Amino acid sequence: MNTGPSSAFDRLETFLSDATGNIKIVERALLGMEGSYVELLTILALGLLAILPILFPPRHRQRWRMFNQILGVIVFIFVVFTCLGVFGMIRNFHRGLTEIGRENIVALYYCSVPAVILTTSMLFGPAFCGWICPTGALQEWIGTLTARWNLRRKEQGWPFSRLAFAGALVLMAVFILWMIRLSVTRLFFIEDASIYWSEVLVLITLLVTWNTARWDRPLRRLRWVSFGLVTAASFLSLRVTSPVHLGFAKVYDPASLLSTGMVILAALLIPHVWCRYLCPWRAAIAWAGRCSVRTIVHDPSRCVSCGACDRVCGVESVHNGHIEPAECHFCMKCVDRCPQNALTVVDDWNRPCG
Repeated sequence: MNTGPSSAFDRLETFLSDATGNIKIVERALLGMEGSYVELLTILALGLLAILPILFPPRHRQRWRMFNQILGVIVFIFVVFTCLGVFGMIRNFHRGLTEIGRENIVALYYCSVPAVILTTSMLFGPAFCGWICPTGALQEWIGTLTARWNLRRKEQGWPFSRLAFAGALVLMAVFILWMIRLSVTRLFFIEDASIYWSEVLVLITLLVTWNTARWDRPLRRLRWVSFGLVTAASFLSLRVTSPVHLGFAKVYDPASLLSTGMVILAALLIPHVWCRYLCPWRAAIAWAGRCSVRTIVHDPSRCVSCGACDRVCGVESVHNGHIEPAECHFCMKCVDRCPQNALTVVDDWNRPCG
């Protein structure tokens, strides 16, 4: 009997294949014309989850935010069928737009989830990223393991860390060995696009851990490059899969599992690494939220420049109380942590586009 590493990997892949094949609570996605309200309930749930942040009392808001994230994971992974990850939502949105005027029910079906996310972002800011997104929640939860270490590095101005760079080298080694293992049993095609994004993620991790001050801000522009590539693939009818895709679809996807593993490991070294540098949906949400009604306002007269808001921000969108809208995830940690109440959440219907 073969009990070596290959046999162990085979058993693991069999287990994952069975688990992902039965991951949905409902059997199949049904269109409205077939009498199902599953996707409608998903739309309502997303809208409600986006509205809730402002309703919770500040004292308990972060606990409710975690509960909200758990609900978001349940909705996206176990219920909704029209989301196939951050790449899949862009692809489905394009597909839905092409069906308008021909099959309007089908168009609504594919456009519903991304349209609701963009609409709520226009009204309530990027609350989806900080309160709902399963990929963002996964990074945040795993990042708590190294949160204190990363906070010390952040307070020191992100100096070069041999430990961090060694971690990036380990990440690269894991990626190479994982790829070698997969290459034995399969050929990679364009639909395994998450593999190529994983390669970029590994390189980004190496660059940022080597010199954070030099590379952090310029590399954030890659979100728009990522968005452009996924959008172009959609127009060319190329099916590309994203990290955590295997958690949204009823199919085992080795490439997606690899990219998910890379996101998890890299998030230990760089908080919210996928959101910072490669998430195309984050770029779209930032664009949609430029004129959002809900925003966080800084009161300079109350601010004492204690740095509490800067330290608590996981994506470094706060600088001495001033918030960078394109980077903010609207988690409201800065608002809840400010000892002087210099940051407040307001609804401003006359707010100019930022």
